[in-house]
Amino acid sequence: MSQREQQTEGRWAVVVGAAAVVATTVASGVLFKGYLALARIPGPIPRLDEIPETAAGQAAKSWMVTGVGLYVLAAVLAVVAVAAGIHFARRPLGYSRGVWALALGACTPVLAIMLLSGMGAT
Repeated sequence: MSQREQQTEGRWAVVVGAAAVVATTVASGVLFKGYLALARIPGPIPRLDEIPETAAGQAAKSWMVTGVGLYVLAAVLAVVAVAAGIHFARRPLGYSRGVWALALGACTPVLAIMLLSGMGAT
């Protein structure tokens, strides 16, 4: 293994972990935008199975579906980051990057719960 490969071992795992955190944050914003669009529909806020078939209702539903899709992407990225973090944390040259990838991947579900509960509080 060359000197350059030794210095960069596990860097991609940290990037994937960081992407999971960013995807979680974006997903929360997109989902909340859909919820706010749903709340702007006149009358009481409808249940998800009672969203009216209007342009505003469809736009709100579209934002919410996109947000959920981004949450799924974030979950997949988090699982990859945790698995790669465990792999690299066991190696002497990749220990520090493995620990970072593991930490970023593990904090993603906690971040999602915090952001979702914050949205629910509003």
